[in-house]
Amino acid sequence: METVLINVEKKSDIAFLVSLAKKLGMTAKPLSHEEVGDWKFAQKIEEGMKTPSVSRSEIMKALGK
Repeated sequence: METVLINVEKKSDIAFLVSLAKKLGMTAKPLSHEEVGDWKFAQKIEEGMKTPSVSRSEIMKALGK
């Protein structure tokens, strides 16, 4: 399975894309800004798990602090 993230400006575009995905036999789920932020944060954590160490400043930067 592959995933595509598409940023849209209008809610009507979201409805159109979800409808199109369903017609093509795919699944689609709109994500809130918070969910996208959580996903990005999880990606950074996973990325950090592959490195020997992560500095405090990098962690605080990822947290937006």
